[in-house]
Order: sequence, then structure tokens, then C-alpha cells
Amino acid sequence: MPSIARSIGAVAAGFLLIAMLAFGTGAALQSAGLMPAAGVPITDTGTVLLEAAYVAIFAIAGCWLAAFLAPSHPMRHALILGVLGLAFNVMGAVAAWDQRPAWSILLNLALVMPYAWIGGRLREQQLQRARVPAL
Repeated sequence: MPSIARSIGAVAAGFLLIAMLAFGTGAALQSAGLMPAAGVPITDTGTVLLEAAYVAIFAIAGCWLAAFLAPSHPMRHALILGVLGLAFNVMGAVAAWDQRPAWSILLNLALVMPYAWIGGRLREQQLQRARVPAL
């Protein structure tokens, strides 16, 4: 049972990291006047790409954290977080469909699982390097 609790904790920690960083950055950019207020449509391509870029970095970092904290099978934990993120992104896409360009919403949905895989793969590579003795 402790392994299940650690698995849930690992995925939850990754999810919370992504949420805190994404919402915090969005709020900071809104305060700085670089992003429109909540509920105001984002139509500027540069703003949409800025948001997509920081969300990508945070998603990869959160999935890496889930893989790092996982008691075993790091990639599996990263991908579980990806599926959870995809579910939340689908709900967000429905809610924000008329708030952002359709291409950006579809692109974000398409990239959720690759971000999860990248986060998991980064952790797997770290573990592989730790097992290989230096020459």
C-alpha cells in the first residue's frame, strides 16, 4: 500500500507544480499588462505563443517531478499525469473555445502527451546515467 500512496503523491505533486507555476505566471503576466485579464479573449499570436511556451516548460517539469518521485516505473507516472492533464485541458478547451484561436487550443491538446513523455524520458535518462559507471 505505501507504494500506491507514493504513486498518487508523485502524480499529485507534479500536477500541483504545473498548476501553481502556470496560474502564478499567468497572474504575474496579467499584472504586468502582458496578458489580458481573465475572461478577455486572447487573439494576439505572440501572446498565445508566450502562454503555450511557459505551459510547455511547466508541463514537462511537472511530469519530470512525477517521474522523479515515483516509487517505480517513472515513465508510467509521467504519462498518468499526462492523461490527467489531457482531461483537464479538454475541459479547459471547451470552456475557452471562443477565448482563443482554435489552432492554439487544438495544438495545446495535441502536445499534452508529448510533454508528459518528454518529462518521463528526461527522468529515465537521468536514471540511466546514474547506473552507467564513468570511464
